[in-house]
Amino acid sequence: RVPCAAAGRSQAFQKKMATSLVGKNVWNSVARVYQAGVVQRLNQYGLKYDDILNESDPDVKLALSRMPVDLQVARDRRLKRALDISFKKKPLPMDFQKTLTPLEPYMESIVDEMKALRLERELLNGPR
Repeated sequence: RVPCAAAGRSQAFQKKMATSLVGKNVWNSVARVYQAGVVQRLNQYGLKYDDILNESDPDVKLALSRMPVDLQVARDRRLKRALDISFKKKPLPMDFQKTLTPLEPYMESIVDEMKALRLERELLNGPR
């Protein structure tokens, strides 16, 4: 009887692992399709993913204020261009869209640094 119980647990474990692997594959497929859609929309407006981060988030707000001037100017120009494209309802030309890299982060490290700084302050002083 003991071997049968162990075999039953082994089958249950194998079934659980198979379900987990199938779930991961399905999830990864859905994620790739979603990411492609996001890239397409960002390219139409000439934006980068970091351009659409929520500016009311305190970490993002602080990161924006500490970002180098050249990155701030480039970001402002992309946002103004996107606003203009939105008003005109005419996306960027495809040959220009192919040169864009919307998922290339330029602000992620600064936001992570600000988040770490905020968490350190909260640990030392308590939440604000």
